[in-house]
Amino acid sequence: MTAELEAKVRLQLQQDYRDCKRGKHCRAMKDSWRAESGIFRLDSVEAPPRAIHQSNVSRFCNKATVFYWAPSAQRYGGCPGIIFGAIYKAWFRYYNDKPGKLALDYDYFFANLVKVTTNGPKTIPGIVKAHRSLSDQVVSLLSRMRQECKTGTCPIRDDKLLPHHQLQLLSRAIVVIYDNFIEPYVVREPRVRIFLDEVVQQQNVLLVLTGDDHELSAPISFDSIKCESLPTAQEASDGTETGDSYDMIRVPLNVAIQFILDLQQRESVAKSCPWTESTIAEPTNDGPSSDAVDRDAAEYADSIIRSTAQGRGREDDSAKLAMGAMNFAAEMVAMRERGEEIPPALGVDMIEPLWE
Repeated sequence: MTAELEAKVRLQLQQDYRDCKRGKHCRAMKDSWRAESGIFRLDSVEAPPRAIHQSNVSRFCNKATVFYWAPSAQRYGGCPGIIFGAIYKAWFRYYNDKPGKLALDYDYFFANLVKVTTNGPKTIPGIVKAHRSLSDQVVSLLSRMRQECKTGTCPIRDDKLLPHHQLQLLSRAIVVIYDNFIEPYVVREPRVRIFLDEVVQQQNVLLVLTGDDHELSAPISFDSIKCESLPTAQEASDGTETGDSYDMIRVPLNVAIQFILDLQQRESVAKSCPWTESTIAEPTNDGPSSDAVDRDAAEYADSIIRSTAQGRGREDDSAKLAMGAMNFAAEMVAMRERGEEIPPALGVDMIEPLWE
């Protein structure tokens, strides 16, 4: 292999590493939104809602908000996966297709999904009340689990990840209520990619302030997005009849995502949470967090090239894996030089419609 070809293969190996890491995060988030067995449900109007299990507490951590999917927006009792695809792409694009190492390793994302069943709360005050209870549960459960880890009695396997999981203060202060699924016009054919930008613009959601914002760096105001608000009749279930009214606004889903992620960045910069010294995209002592992914990618490429050189003629698994990665990268380089089309990497142009 010439020095020029090795340099190209090295760059391809680095890109393969980044694509693999981002793909793993996407699959994990997709499973948390799509696996019916793992989705948390609000299935009673009674408070508090059913208890959060230790195995599911991480789903509520490192998320900017909670996405309450109302029955009126469900289809045959389910949550159409194309909405997750649209949200994930918007989140991915917010970080210029380069979410950092912390985001990818510790399941940072826009929101955790909570499915409201037909037996669950039917009013905004009811959802907000349940949300406050869930938030309190998460904080209490995390505290207990950390204490158990200190004594060696924590039952979860990933106890080393526990210090990196926190309930974001922002998620206590604002929630998303999705109550109107608008069927997007898409071509559903095998292996046909779906452009999701229009999907996220077509949908609309309610942003509701819970009033639990006393620990934020500043109050939340909807003034900056009032120009994007959608005309809507007085919400019949907004609590005005009982005196429990909440500040809310209905906006397109893409506006809601941008607004909440901007708030998250504001809170990260303000350091209102002691754990935000490790943020998703803001500079840290080690530079922008996406640089850590690039460093890991460079180390991965070096290790593959080194292992391939040292493992020639060997038949052990590590040598085979290194050679396989090397051959794949070399083939991608050759395809590019031949002018052949290479499938776009995750988050570059579009996300494959594997949500249904």
